[in-house]
Amino acid sequence: MITRRTLLTGACAGLALAGAGHAAPAGLRLGLSRHDLWRMANGPHLRGAVIVQRRVYPSLDGGQFLGDGVVGAPVTDAALDSLAEAGANLISWSGPGPFAETTPFAPDQAIIDHIGRWLDRCLARGLFTTLCLRSGPGRSAFAFHPEETWYPAHLRDVSVWSRDDAQAAWAEMVVWTLSRFGDHRALAGVVAMDEPNAIDDGRPGVWEPFAARIAGAVAAAQADRVTPLLLSPDRWARTTHAADLRAAVGPGPILALHDYEPWTYTHQAPGEAVAFDARQDALLLPDPALGPWAMLEFGAVRHAPGLTGYLEDRIAQFEAAGANWAAFRWTHGWRPYEAREDSMTLPHNRDAMALMRRVWARNTRRPD
Repeated sequence: MITRRTLLTGACAGLALAGAGHAAPAGLRLGLSRHDLWRMANGPHLRGAVIVQRRVYPSLDGGQFLGDGVVGAPVTDAALDSLAEAGANLISWSGPGPFAETTPFAPDQAIIDHIGRWLDRCLARGLFTTLCLRSGPGRSAFAFHPEETWYPAHLRDVSVWSRDDAQAAWAEMVVWTLSRFGDHRALAGVVAMDEPNAIDDGRPGVWEPFAARIAGAVAAAQADRVTPLLLSPDRWARTTHAADLRAAVGPGPILALHDYEPWTYTHQAPGEAVAFDARQDALLLPDPALGPWAMLEFGAVRHAPGLTGYLEDRIAQFEAAGANWAAFRWTHGWRPYEAREDSMTLPHNRDAMALMRRVWARNTRRPD
C-alpha cells in the first residue's frame, strides 16, 4: 500500500498581536466579501483541484527535483493554464505559511513574495485559490511524513503541539495572512492549518483549544471581514472530528474537510486491485447542524480500479450538499517532480479528466 502522500496589511494599523510580537502590516482595503462563495444554500460555487508545495532544502532535494527556488516543486504557467482551460475555478494551494518555522517565528519575505506571486498568477487565469498553511511556527512540512526515512530526522518539527509560543505565533501568522492578502481578488479563503494531526502525534485534545485560539485572534482583529477563515478537524481534517472542532471554535469559521476513505482503495499499490463499492464504502458527511463546510481534498491513486466511478460518487454528494470541493491533485507541470510523484495526478487519467471537465463546466464564479 502507498504511504502518506509524498508528497500584509493589518486589520488595524500597527496592531500588535499576542505571542511572538510581530505587528501585522497596516492598510487593509475593503473589497467585495468572499464569504458568499462558501454559502451552501445555493452552492457549490467553487470546484477545482489541489496543488502542494513545500520549502526547498537544496542539500536534500538537489537543484532539479523541486527546482532551485525557495518553494517547490514549481507550478508552471502551462499547468495553471490547463486547469483554467478545463473549467475549474479553484486551485487549493497547500504550502508554507509566511512565518518562519523556528524562533523568533518572524515573517519570511521570500515566502511572502511567493504567495503574492501565486495569487497574482491565479487571478490572471480567472482562478480562485485557498491558502492552506501547511507549515509554520513549530511545524515543518515533514510533519506529513512521520514514519518515512528519506529525509534527515532533524527536519521533522512538530513542536507546535507542545509549545505555547509556537501556537501563539501560528495564530498571529493566520491573522497576518488574512490581513495581508485578504483583499486580493483571487483569494477565496485561508485554511489556518492544513491537516492538523495532534492526535496522531500523541497530543489528543490540543488542536481544538488551539483552533479556538486562532479563531479568537482572527475575530478580535476582524481579519476575516473580506475573506473567511477555514479550520480543519484533527486527524488530518477527517470528518469524524468535525463536531469536536465546531464545539470548540463556534459558528464562524468554515470547516475544511479532507476525505480519503476507504484508505485501502484510495492509496492502494499497483496491482492490488482493490475495488470501490459505493454502498459499502459510503461517504461520511458532516451533520448539517455543524454549519458550512467544504471538501478541500479527496481522491485516489490514478491506477485504482473504477476511479471515475469513485470520483463521480463523491462529487455527486458534494454537489447535492452545496459544498465547494477540490480533488487531489493537479499537475505542477515540472517534469523532474512529475516523473516521480504522479500516482494521484488527475491529468494523467483521461477518464477522470473527462469527468472533471463535465462537472467543472458548471462553474460560473470567477474573481472580479
